[in-house]
Amino acid sequence: MKLQPESKKELLRIAGGTAFCTVVLWVLFAALHLVGWVRFDYTVILGSLVGAAVAVGNFAGICFVVQKIIDEPDEKRRKATLQLSYNSRMLLQALWVVVAIAAPCFQPFAGVLPLFFPRVTIYYLQITGKYKPLAPKAEPVDVSVEDDPAPADAQRSAPDEKGGET
Repeated sequence: MKLQPESKKELLRIAGGTAFCTVVLWVLFAALHLVGWVRFDYTVILGSLVGAAVAVGNFAGICFVVQKIIDEPDEKRRKATLQLSYNSRMLLQALWVVVAIAAPCFQPFAGVLPLFFPRVTIYYLQITGKYKPLAPKAEPVDVSVEDDPAPADAQRSAPDEKGGET
């Protein structure tokens, strides 16, 4: 299946933002290594690269599944496919978190942190105005105020009745 141009554009933006955040992570680890707070070695690089790949793969999974189910006429199947995709992607991320923490070849913090980088990228794009969620185009609403509005239907039907008396 080939991604549509808009999905490909968003996926590339997320991948670019995740790559940028990963480089920032490396710079922070290197700076903290200089003062002796953390080790900056292959475990940081390997963990962050695999974590970034899992994060971008998760977003790519969203793109592929949404593109696949758009033409599905049955709403129950659409919801079931989305739920299965969501559960699978969350399970894959949870599995990565366990591996990143348990395996000695990965620095745990550097492996888990990239899972948040797509969200950070989306926030950045929203704050800078480069990303705006699609909103349905609404018809213009007339909000003008009249000086003497027409009476309501209840007032037209019985003009000599006074309200509030029982």
